[in-house]
Amino acid sequence: MSNKGFAERLNKELDEIGVPERCEERVEILAKLIKVPKFKAEAILNGNTSVEPPLLKLLADELEVNIDWLLGNSDKRHN
Repeated sequence: MSNKGFAERLNKELDEIGVPERCEERVEILAKLIKVPKFKAEAILNGNTSVEPPLLKLLADELEVNIDWLLGNSDKRHN
């Protein structure tokens, strides 16, 4: 899956858990959640960068979703 597809699934999951849609708030919340700088969180949310495996695992764990679902390799959302 492309970075854009990953970002779509990530944003969908953030919507599901009630993270505000406003860009600034969403960036700040994601940055705190996975402990990255805001510029990196924004790039991830916009699909402008790929996510390294350790960060991907952390993100999936924090959101309680299947890594393969985030990557678009599975329709199984939860483990």
